[in-house]
Parts: sequence; C-alpha cells; structure tokens
Amino acid sequence: MGKKLGLVQTLLHDPAVVLLDEPTSGLDPRAVRAVRETLRELAERDVTVFLSSHSLSVVDRIADRVGVLEEGRLVAEGTPATLKERVEAGESTLEAAFIEVTDEAATGRGSREEA
Repeated sequence: MGKKLGLVQTLLHDPAVVLLDEPTSGLDPRAVRAVRETLRELAERDVTVFLSSHSLSVVDRIADRVGVLEEGRLVAEGTPATLKERVEAGESTLEAAFIEVTDEAATGRGSREEA
C-alpha cells in the first residue's frame, strides 16, 4: 500500500517530470498492470517519466527509450527494439540485450551506441 500511496502523492500535483525507482517491485499483478497503464497515460500527456527498474519486462512494455547503466556509466541507449537488435544470436529480449551490452562494457569491447 505504501508504494501505491507514494505514486498517488507523486502524481497528485500533475508534474511535468516524474522520477520513479522500481515502481512495480512488491506489487501484485493487478497493481503492476495499473502502474503500467498509469505510466502510459502520463507519457501520452507528454509527462516525462524517468524509470529505474530491474524488471526489464516492465521496461520493455512501457519505455520508448532505454538507457543501460554499467558501474555508473551509460553504456547503451536507444529504443527497446534497437537494443534488442544488438543481440547476436538466440533470444531477442531486453534482458539479453542488457546482458550483452554490459558484458561488452565490462570487457571493453563495446562503446556507448546511440540508436
């Protein structure tokens, strides 16, 4: 309930920019869906939403731009589709893209690519 209340308090004043850290963690599936729908509605109203999350399935469903951080550095950014295209073989998911770009950053093979 605390997370739901915090989101309501954040949105109560109709902000132009919203910063959210793990807004769906600890929520039941119905509440996760409600949060996703709320974030989509905000984006449709031209509210800028910065979302930090380890739940890449949620990010994939709602984000139009994604930035991947590795040890505090931005190592990749682009649309979810563009990042998924970077996966060399196999599954084309945002999780696979995250693993690939962070592995590249850790080994020094890749550089920040903008899509």
